[in-house]
Amino acid sequence: MLELKNKSIADTFNARIRSPWAWVVLAVAVGLTVLFYFSQKPQLIMYSRYIKTLSDYQLQEAYSMRSMERVRIGFGIDTVFVQAQTMTLREIAVSFSKEMDEIRGLGVKVPSRESVERFEREILAKVSGMRRYATSRGTWLTKLQSVEQQVAALNASAEIPLQSILDSARAGYLVGLASLGDSIIATIPDTLQQSIATLLQENEELTLAWSRFNNEMAVMYSEDLIQFFQGKIMDEMSLKSKIPMAFYFLTLVLMLSTFFFIFRSKQ
Repeated sequence: MLELKNKSIADTFNARIRSPWAWVVLAVAVGLTVLFYFSQKPQLIMYSRYIKTLSDYQLQEAYSMRSMERVRIGFGIDTVFVQAQTMTLREIAVSFSKEMDEIRGLGVKVPSRESVERFEREILAKVSGMRRYATSRGTWLTKLQSVEQQVAALNASAEIPLQSILDSARAGYLVGLASLGDSIIATIPDTLQQSIATLLQENEELTLAWSRFNNEMAVMYSEDLIQFFQGKIMDEMSLKSKIPMAFYFLTLVLMLSTFFFIFRSKQ
């Protein structure tokens, strides 16, 4: 008796499965599941997080360059603080590049490898230049203080123009003793002349070093990456705006298919 009952249930199930309405219901259910999956994919959150990371980098670089300006003129110089800021820039670049490599392997759309590597290289080069400059400039400023003490002992006719040159060098300008004129230079002791000449030569080298990292290249590259993620966010929003309509349509089809499936089954 039990075997006959099980056979009857199996026959009924097989007969209903063969009904086209059953396959319609199954197909629509699968379609709704796929739509739900795509509507829940976290690309929007992911891309927004990357935009925030790049924006944080731009803000951090602005802070770092302001600190470097203070290092340049010797005002409130804090080498340890500068080194910490540059390390933060480096960590942002390395972690961002590493994360791009990881999610690229998962099939997520990310900027090209070349653009990410270019961004990372520019930051690492900038950080390296900033750290070397901060150390060298600190040493130079120490020498400058010693020279300024010697200059203060000169006559006013030599002290004032010399101090003006040293102030210009402190500000990062390229200056030389030749602008003083032979009459003033003749009143400066030879040892002091040599010290000042060496100081001004080092200032020229530091000015060139400053020009190598004082640029907006890294910010420009980060802006390109931000625009990429913003474009992807717009694409995702455009796609997701169409999902509710498709979801409502498939839900209606599922309801009607279920109704006809039940109706045909009773017949």
